[in-house]
Formats: sequence, C-alpha cells, structure tokens
Amino acid sequence: MNCGSMTQRPALPPARCDALAGFLLTLMIAASVMPGTSLLPAGILGWSAALLLSDRLGQRQRIQTGWLIGLGVVGIAWGALHGAPLNLSQILAGNQGLVSLLAAVSFLRLVTRPEAANSDAPPPRGRKALWRTLIGVHLFGAVINLSTVVILGDRMTTHGRLGKRRALALSRGFAAAAFWSPFFSAMAAALTYAPGAKLGVVILAGLPMAALSLWLTTREIDPENPRLGAPFIGYPMNFGALWIPGLLVAIVLALHALIPRWSILAIITLSAPLLTVAILRVRERGNAGASLKAHVTQGLASTVNELALFLAAGILAAGLTSLTWTMGGWLPFNHFGPLQASLLLAAMVGIAALGVHPIISIAACGVWLTPLHPEPNLLAITLLMAWAIGVPANPLSGLHLMMQGRYGIDGYAFLRWNGAYVLKCLGAGATLLYVYGALLRVSV
Repeated sequence: MNCGSMTQRPALPPARCDALAGFLLTLMIAASVMPGTSLLPAGILGWSAALLLSDRLGQRQRIQTGWLIGLGVVGIAWGALHGAPLNLSQILAGNQGLVSLLAAVSFLRLVTRPEAANSDAPPPRGRKALWRTLIGVHLFGAVINLSTVVILGDRMTTHGRLGKRRALALSRGFAAAAFWSPFFSAMAAALTYAPGAKLGVVILAGLPMAALSLWLTTREIDPENPRLGAPFIGYPMNFGALWIPGLLVAIVLALHALIPRWSILAIITLSAPLLTVAILRVRERGNAGASLKAHVTQGLASTVNELALFLAAGILAAGLTSLTWTMGGWLPFNHFGPLQASLLLAAMVGIAALGVHPIISIAACGVWLTPLHPEPNLLAITLLMAWAIGVPANPLSGLHLMMQGRYGIDGYAFLRWNGAYVLKCLGAGATLLYVYGALLRVSV
C-alpha cells in the first residue's frame, strides 16, 4: 500500500500516507531504543513507513535504492545457496540504529534554528562575515542537518543566485560537520560499522579536521581578494540557540557514563525527541502538542530519501556479509593499520567522486573488514573522514543536488571547485590516521 502518484488512483490520500508513515516512524524510534530487545520490530516499522512514502522518492533515489536492494538480495541468495545462515534481523534492521537516529534528530528542527541576529540589517561582508557564516552553517548544520543550508542560502542569495564563494562556504561548512557531529548520519554509520568505537575519541579526532577544512575554505574564498569574484555576502548569524545541542550532548555523555552498556546511538535517539518535547512545553505551552503533531504527520515524511537509502544499504550490507562468508574471508591485506586506513580513505573518496553515496561504501567496507577485527576507533575515524571529504567530492550528493535544484549550480561545478580542497583534506586525513596509530602504539 502506498500513496500512489498523480497519474494513479491513490490507495490513501497523500496527507494520510504522510501521517501514517510519521506515526510508524515514531513507533520505530521507540522500538529501537528498548535495551536488550531485537531491532527487527523497529526494522519492520521503518520498512513499512518507507513503502508508504515510496512515491515521494525522486527518480535518482528510486534507481539507486533499487540497485542496492537488488545487489543485496543477490548476495543473500548466493550465500544461502552455499550454506550461509539467513539472518532476517540483519537483512531488515542492519542499519536500524542509523535510520532511527535520522528520524529522531529531525525533531530538533522544531527548537533549533539559525535565526538572524537582526533581520532588518544589511547582510554583513568581509572576512568576519565569512567566518560567522562558516561557523554558523557548521554548528547548526551539525544538529538540524541540510535545512540549515536552505535557511542561510535563501537569505544570502542575490536575485536567486548564490555565486561560487557563498556556495562553497555553505556546502563545505555544512559537510565538515560530518567529521565530528554525533547528530549526523555519518556518525551513526561509523558507529554501526565500527562497533566498539568510543564517541569521545572519534569526536576529538574529527574536530581538528573540521577546523582545518574551515580554515582551508577561508583561505580559498578570501573575501578581501577582488580577483576571486564578487564580494562575499554573509549571514547575520545569531548563535543563541546553540545551547540546545550543547545541552543534548551533555545529557548524552552523562547517560552513557551512567549506563555504559546502552549504546550512544540509542541514547541520542531517545534524548533528541524528549528534549524537544520538554523545550516546546516551556516555550509554547499549550501549542506544543500542535507543533509535535505537525512534525509527526508532515515533517517526518520529508526524511524518506535518506530513510530509503539507509534501509537499502542495510540489505546490501547483509548481502555482502553473506557473500563474504562464502569467500573464506579473503582480503588484500592481513591487518588494518594507518597505511591500510589511508588507502581505504582515498579509495572511498574516489568512489564518492564517481557519484556513489558514502553510506554505500561505508556499509561495504565495514562488512568487508570485519574478519580483520580492526581497531574500532581507527576504523570509525576513517569512515567519518570518508563521508566528510567524500560529500564535497561527490557531484551527485544530496547536498549538491539540493543546491543545484534551488540555486541553479551544477553539481559537477562543485567537483571542479573542490578538487584541490579534497586532496588537501586527504593528505591531512592520512596524517591524522598515522598520528592516531602512533598514539595507539605508545598506549599499548
């Protein structure tokens, strides 16, 4: 059952489908945080919501999702024919922690928005404006995801156009949050496919990479250099709302310290909606219920593209696991150290430049490396960097496709503009991996 399209008679009106899918996703969030229980019920709820919302998928998402599911099913079938065990929970809920986090964090949009400090003032210009815009899109984007780019971008346009400088500031500032943000899908994917990784260690490793990426961007854009194009027009950022994600981080870390067996993903998944409800009750009092209802019945449906992609990637991972079982664990190397991590990082970014979403290569590489039992933090740091560097390199990423559709900037223009930036980040990333490897040897 789905909503149908404009050329088909729908089984349910689109608004009813959105509302029902939102209700299922809310139940999915609750089912996924129950300690000591199977994630299969949550996975079934997620798939049910995705099927209800399938007509919302764009053509590219349909093709990509279909290929992932098809390849995963082929791998599962091949493994089953050769004696590999069939794990229904892994097939339907392999990426459930990631999917639930995606839905749960979307509630933060209700209480955390990058509002302008003065909506009537002329937009700021110069290096200070660039830094405030970069840090603003970086920090708010780390919490409420892609909607930050739209909010800032719409205010920064001139006659509906952004221009190269402003487009790079928004896209790179946002993508760099994937280096460290616990609210990004990148972190959920890294912790899913690098089980045992410590959130604090991974964040500490990602912060210097994020700072470096922002610095590289300011050096390249340089709003004071007239030879680089039109003057940079920034966003009058008000950072007052950032206390909310800061409070959420403190809650998550405190709960994890008190209940170490409870996974970080589950804690964030539960805490984000509950904190949102508490803040809305204080701010809006009697209107809090209406805001929450609107998000459940309408807002959650907007996550369908990521929802379908991550669910399909879970089937691909299950297929790869089954296929790997039949191959006897063959790998081109026998351990996973800084050299192997650096080669893997370069390969994953190269694959991203071909238009492949990072979650696909993360799922594939995470499963592929399992027999080596890699050091969890080293693997998680590598996967996060592959996402954060791979998105600017990917002309078909969701970020670049959104900017193409909204601001008329060709996705392949970003591939040209970001070439040198990506290579510099790869060099810095490899250096970080070797530094972490050296610290591991010292600590042993």
